Amino acid sequence: MQTTKNETLTKRLSFYKENGLWYADLPQFLELGLGTKSNLLMVDGSDTFLDLLSENGSYVTVVLSTKTFTAHDIKLEKLKIGLNQDLLDKIGHAPVDYGAYYNVSKYKKKAYQHTLWLCPVTEYVFEGYYPDKIYLKKLFCRK
Repeated sequence: MQTTKNETLTKRLSFYKENGLWYADLPQFLELGLGTKSNLLMVDGSDTFLDLLSENGSYVTVVLSTKTFTAHDIKLEKLKIGLNQDLLDKIGHAPVDYGAYYNVSKYKKKAYQHTLWLCPVTEYVFEGYYPDKIYLKKLFCRK
């Protein structure tokens, strides 16, 4: 698990809510055989943050980057590597050995406090590592 990288990575990523659960919309992850749909579950604070971003909707698209950009209005900072195994088992997340907790310290250009967990699919999105900081901008949401 690599922890730092110098190049800037910027991605567009969508999430959808199905039967009350949030998933990362990454069909290519599934097509490559890297995991199952349960690997794409957004849990342990990520789900409630997606409820906020989507305005309690069912779909949201964001731009995220490892470097600050002018239009970003959300900032996540990595706190620690870890996981809540009991919660993952209860929700039905695919087995994983670790994840990373992030603090949302900026939302809509104001100080904000929320902790969320990102599973190892984050390493797929960011090409092999968990960034120390992730900057986001919501592009679209659907109720």
